[in-house]
This record gives sequence, C-alpha cells and structure tokens, in this order.
Amino acid sequence: MVKTLIPLFVLFPFLTTAQITDKSDENKIFEKVETDAAFPGGPAKWKEFVKNNFNFSPVEKDLPDSVTSFSDTAKIQFVVDRNGIINNITFQNMVSKKFKESCIQLFKDSPHWRPANQCGRNVNAYRKQTFIVQIDKTTGKKLIIVRG
Repeated sequence: MVKTLIPLFVLFPFLTTAQITDKSDENKIFEKVETDAAFPGGPAKWKEFVKNNFNFSPVEKDLPDSVTSFSDTAKIQFVVDRNGIINNITFQNMVSKKFKESCIQLFKDSPHWRPANQCGRNVNAYRKQTFIVQIDKTTGKKLIIVRG
C-alpha cells in the first residue's frame, strides 16, 4: 500500500495545479463569465465617454442635402481581451458606412476596459453594445444614445 501512495504524493501537486496553469484557453473567447468586462467607472462613465467622444461630423457630412433628419441604430459585438483591449468589432446589423466608421473610431479611442473574470483569471469575453444616432439638421441637434 505504501508503494501505491508514493506515486500519488509525487503526482498530487501536478494534478492540483494543472487546472490553474492550463493555458489552452488563453485565446478562447468567453460568452458567459463570472464578472463581465466593464468600462472603468462603470456604465455611466461609458455613456459619458461616448457622448463626449463620438464624432458626428462624418455621419452628418455624408447625408444628402435633401435629408434634414437622420436616425440609425448600430448593434455591435466586440471582444474585450484579457488585457482590457477592445478588438474583433462586428456589426450585427447594417448601418451607414460613416456611422460604422465613427463607432469603430470610438472603440479605438476608448481607454482599456476592466477585463472579464472567470475562475479568478482575466479572460477574453464578448460584449454587446447598441448605439442610436440621431441628427436633426434643421435644429442642429445631435444625439448618441447608448444601450446594453
């Protein structure tokens, strides 16, 4: 019996740390996590960042003169990697080219996010965001609404 226990004592440290040090899922993108990735300061700060940094000019300049009121919705999926960097930005619906470019630029200008956490480790995770842009050329009113 002693002979059978010795191999277990030798292997036990390796068996218990295998799950913790397993790097096979470093590139895996999680859809569900214990703690979601988040903008530093939370959703209110993210909305403030979007409001202060969204560039309406390309969208507005691309509108024909005959259009006085414009509204579009972008449903966006992106990845916040384990270092807090946004990448893999994809649009889940069709949007105008200039609106898409402004959304992508906004994500590029964003500071690093707090990464998602799973089992005590930072992981890559999907996030979804909806932006609604509204432009009224007659009043000069421009609005970006953030959901999700």
